[in-house]
Amino acid sequence: MRDKQILFCGNHPHYLKEELTVHSNSANGGIAFRIPSLINAGGTLVAAIDRASTGADWGYIEIAVRRSEDGGKTWSNLQTIVTPPARETKIADECYASGFFIDPCMAIAPNGDIIMIVDFWPECKGLHNRRILDRHKAPYAEVNGKKLPVIYDKNKNPYYINENGTVLDKDKNLTSYRVEGIGSLYNKDEYIGNIFLNGPTGVNEANVALTFGAPLNAPKRSYIYMLRSSDQGKTWSEPKDITHMVLKRSDGTFLGVAPGVGLTTKSGRILMPLYVDRKSTVTIYSDDNGETWHRTEEQPYSKNIDEWQMVEAPDGTVLGFGRQKRPGKTPVTISRDNGKTWKKGSKTELIAVKCQKSVLSIGGYVFSTHTGPKARADGELSIGRFIKAKDAYTKINWFKNVKINSGFFAYSCLTQIDENTIGVMYEAEPSSYLLFETYNINELVK
Repeated sequence: MRDKQILFCGNHPHYLKEELTVHSNSANGGIAFRIPSLINAGGTLVAAIDRASTGADWGYIEIAVRRSEDGGKTWSNLQTIVTPPARETKIADECYASGFFIDPCMAIAPNGDIIMIVDFWPECKGLHNRRILDRHKAPYAEVNGKKLPVIYDKNKNPYYINENGTVLDKDKNLTSYRVEGIGSLYNKDEYIGNIFLNGPTGVNEANVALTFGAPLNAPKRSYIYMLRSSDQGKTWSEPKDITHMVLKRSDGTFLGVAPGVGLTTKSGRILMPLYVDRKSTVTIYSDDNGETWHRTEEQPYSKNIDEWQMVEAPDGTVLGFGRQKRPGKTPVTISRDNGKTWKKGSKTELIAVKCQKSVLSIGGYVFSTHTGPKARADGELSIGRFIKAKDAYTKINWFKNVKINSGFFAYSCLTQIDENTIGVMYEAEPSSYLLFETYNINELVK
């Protein structure tokens, strides 16, 4: 194990112990951080994170990354890659006058690109105040054979956004409106506000660019956006809304990303883990490097899996490891057809509390970082071997636990650095303090 490194560190004592904020600097710092995603892109490590103005699951939240080209020895300065529209920011949890991105999940496409999916919410508190959400407004509609985003005026009349950003009225006639970027609405050449916001510009404690709400608004609900990098995380595409490709009416107002990493199978299929309103597990997949996405059927038997991660066994079986409702064994789902359909597996002897965990498979071994058995504390790295049950590798023999830390431990993300090394990034404080360290694979599997 190499010495721990601080990858992301908060600078505000409201969200992090004041004695730790002294470690925050221009390379790693911001008001608050949560939710790690870590991946190896052709030898370059890319660490992604929620960079927020609060310690909550709402408010002003950007997505930021740091990169390492030397196996995690040194890291680039923090780089923000996507910014939400906001009309107000406060360094306080009661602020929700902002859109926000949250819960990054990355995968490596067969062509080498990094694919990142992330939740996006308009101005609201997400799942934490459902009364604000628009349960009865359709976010997309079929127009001329295409699914188009729908926005509404104050009288609930629908307007439809074409792929080129032009806007149709309720009778499908072209208007003088157009939408650019993440919700910027124009009437001819006049900017008239953002479709994801409501109301005037307010205070700005986070010192970012603010705007105001538009007269036409998108429904308040979760959306799934995708970003792409073709140069190992140096630059990123503009965020692309892919929600319409995978959304079902039965999803309600929340179809969300399970943070961490996706899985690119040996066949070249990209699998990304999602979940529906804390009710069931969903997989979306792409067979064309992330250009188009398809969706599996919901798995209602897996109610307690929600935030989950996947590994591929030597025979191509895919195992999904979930988040249990209460302290105990980890629930498992199994796919024998490259992630297209799933069945319920037996719970595995991986004991943790209700929290996201990370899993990684290398050859015949499985590695998992997770909480201790009784609380979000005392992180562990568990090592196991795939076991063939009947004709498939559907079980794990966990034979070793390595202590990661003492004290707080929550979300984490593993990646393989080289043939001898794995790395893990994890939350070592309730907010704003994420550490990175490495482990020798040969030592772990002894």
